Amino acid sequence: MNWISFITGGMSVVLAYSLFSSGQEEEMEAEFNEEETVANAVVKDFAGRYVTLSCQTCRKLKKHMEIVPDVYQCTKCKRHTDLRPVS
Repeated sequence: MNWISFITGGMSVVLAYSLFSSGQEEEMEAEFNEEETVANAVVKDFAGRYVTLSCQTCRKLKKHMEIVPDVYQCTKCKRHTDLRPVS
């Protein structure tokens, strides 16, 4: 009975690993290609751009809307997050 449980558990781990590992490689390639296109693109309209950031007021990952280049506003609490470099 212990061998059956051991083999079933091993096969479950192998199946779960094969399902989840194949999806991550494709996502990583897509993100890499997306970063290349974003680096080459010039964004002129910031009104509809959303980014997931950690909000200090909500203390959770929330969507933030870009209102000015590198200045984001939380969609829930409306707190501004300034990510501009200090010069």
